This record gives sequence, C-alpha cells and structure tokens, in this order.
Amino acid sequence: MTFLSKYAQTTNKEKNFGFESGAIIPINYFGAGPLKLSENNSELTLSSKVGYHFGMVIKTNYGKRFCIENGINFLRRNFIIHGSSKFNGSYTSDTSKFGYISYGIPIRGSVFIQLDKEIFMSTSVGASLDFYASAVGSKGINYNIDHISDRARWINGSISAEIGVELRSEVNGTFHVGIGVNIPISTIAVTKLKYFYNINDYDRYENEFLKGNFFNINLRYYLPKYLEEKKS
Repeated sequence: MTFLSKYAQTTNKEKNFGFESGAIIPINYFGAGPLKLSENNSELTLSSKVGYHFGMVIKTNYGKRFCIENGINFLRRNFIIHGSSKFNGSYTSDTSKFGYISYGIPIRGSVFIQLDKEIFMSTSVGASLDFYASAVGSKGINYNIDHISDRARWINGSISAEIGVELRSEVNGTFHVGIGVNIPISTIAVTKLKYFYNINDYDRYENEFLKGNFFNINLRYYLPKYLEEKKS
C-alpha cells in the first residue's frame, strides 16, 4: 500500500473546483534560449516571447497540508523571428511572429506549510500529458521570411515544479499565486525557415527543434465550499 493511500485512509478528503490562468515566460536555460542562425546571404534569430495559459483545476485536499490537483489547460507559446540580409550592396530586414498552441492534462502534488491562520506556502511537483494542436506557418511583414513549424509529435509529456502562496477563506474561496517551471520531455516542434534575400532567391535553413521550456506565473482561484455544496 502506498503512502498516499495510507494517508487518504486516515485523512478526510475534500474537493475544490477552481480556475487558473497566467503568463508563460521564456527562459534561456536547458537549450531554450534564442537561436541565432546564419546562411550564405542572410541571418535569422528565433526567440521566445511572453505567452499565456488558462484552464480549470480540481483540487483534492488531504487535510490542510497535502493535496493532489488535476485538470485541463490551454497554452499558447509565442515566438518572434528577426531576419536580415546584405546582398549585392542592398540591405533587407524582416520580422515574423507566430504562436504555438497546446492542450495539457496536468497532475501535481503539493505540500503546504501554514504561515498564518489562512495563509499557506506550497511546493509542488507534477507532470502533464500534452497535445499539440497543429502545424503553424507565418510570413514576414516584408515577405522575406517564410516559416513553418510542424509538430514534432501530436502527444508529448512535460514535468513541472512550483512554489506558491495560498490564502484560504471559507467565505471568499481560495486564492493562489505561484511561480513555476515547465520542461517538455522532448522537442515540441520542428521549425523550417527560408529567407528571401532577392525576389526569387532564398537561403534555406537547417531544421530547428523547438524545446518549449518556460517559467510561468500562475494565478488560481478555488470556489468556496458552500458554493460547491449548493451546486451538489
């Protein structure tokens, strides 16, 4: 019998329904920094930008100090490509932006330390089953950049960790603020790039593999218990 099942048998379980949203902040670690690329007649830089996520969550509390959460999330990672070329005495530059969408089914376990009557600090670790919507393409503002990102696979996994602070109120519900990191197990997309330095002439770049790692700021709100009792 696992520790969790022993703990669950001796502790009252309580479920909370909630919502979460937040910002996806790119990081320059674990191979996820800006990609600086060059070919014979052009140069490109592919960088991550701030994205966002939102979803719903079900929290199962085992007493005040431990919980397990699961739910479903929508995530949009944003990217920007800068390109330039010097060819036959002329200079061109271009910019292209695109977003890469995925859906996640996360599960995480959290341990809480009580700081005050209604304030708790938490640490959590978890994993997610991630589904990527489709390939995405984009053109540059000046049509010099030609880009397409194919999903490397339609299903992937990721691991996550978070630290946060939670304010629990029987009347107003529970408010949670956290800072976390998310690291996909493998590449999320294969990016193919061209830069047209002349009307019909272009540099074709080697395929690049997007890692998709990010920090995130998480905001969660769990409904107060009396509202859930009314629904049931």
